[in-house]
Amino acid sequence: GRYMIDRVKAAVSHRFKLPCPPYGMPSYWDGVYTKLGPEDVYEWGSTSLQDVMHHRYDAKLYADEVQQFGYNQIEALKLPPMGVEGGDGGGRGMVETTFGETIGVPPEGNAERKSKVLLLGCGNSKFGEDMLTIPGGWSSGGGESSRQHTTIIQADVSQRVVSTMSHRCAKFLGEGSMEFVQDDATSLTAFEDGTIDAVVDKGMMDALFCASRPDILMQVMKSVNRALLPGGIYGFFSFSRPEFLLKQLLEPIDGEDDDPHDVLGFKRRRSRKDLNGNKTMWTDVQVRALENILFYRFQKADGKVDDLESNDSSDSRSARITRQKRQRMQRRKL
Repeated sequence: GRYMIDRVKAAVSHRFKLPCPPYGMPSYWDGVYTKLGPEDVYEWGSTSLQDVMHHRYDAKLYADEVQQFGYNQIEALKLPPMGVEGGDGGGRGMVETTFGETIGVPPEGNAERKSKVLLLGCGNSKFGEDMLTIPGGWSSGGGESSRQHTTIIQADVSQRVVSTMSHRCAKFLGEGSMEFVQDDATSLTAFEDGTIDAVVDKGMMDALFCASRPDILMQVMKSVNRALLPGGIYGFFSFSRPEFLLKQLLEPIDGEDDDPHDVLGFKRRRSRKDLNGNKTMWTDVQVRALENILFYRFQKADGKVDDLESNDSSDSRSARITRQKRQRMQRRKL
């Protein structure tokens, strides 16, 4: 599936681009949604909130790829070191969690103020509605004394889908639990700096990666980082593995320094300057392997850059290579 497509794309990208719809053009999405009405629903990746409200994920499967960029998700999650049995045979780091923990905004909300969750590239997905209707979700629960703890903000570049979704979700708009915004994810001009608690994207980044638009991917990362509160979470679902995707999200676009013939993209050793540049934006990066899809989780930094020497020196190169071989064998069995 996607893994083979990404491998082929990486191998031939220096010669030509594989055919793909122009997902990076706003006019394309207006054309798509012109043909659809308020009751039409499309869920990218066939993943619903019900699938992830309570879920398990493998935290170790892609830990080495994440560490290439200076982040240690094993340490961040306080899991046993690689190769050590963690209570789940084979040394796999299976973790049980909730979607509230994943995005850093629990359903009970913040006692001091309303939390804001931005659904970026919302399309006509029911994900935002489900957050307010699912049992144990982010609604106030009803009643005169209840208080809405979280506002769900749905944003899309297509004015057409924003209009149709506003019609479909009129009830939530009237309650003040939901808002709709027409905005471009590369700039997010409708949002002031440091005002959003969490940003969730169900398929936009995945579509942009399929369309081979690394320039837009990096612009989205910067605009989301600006809009997030310090410590806020940006999370998105994707079928593409981090060996292909992360290098387009955490490094500046620089064709002279990167070897396009390298399928994995890791020939050039990342400098301390590159890693610190990433750390000034994101204090923590994780790739969580869910049952049928990956969840990329970025936590906005508070302005402090962690010391990277501990990450570099705690692992020898030979040990890292051994783990990578073991992980590749494990993935082939999945």
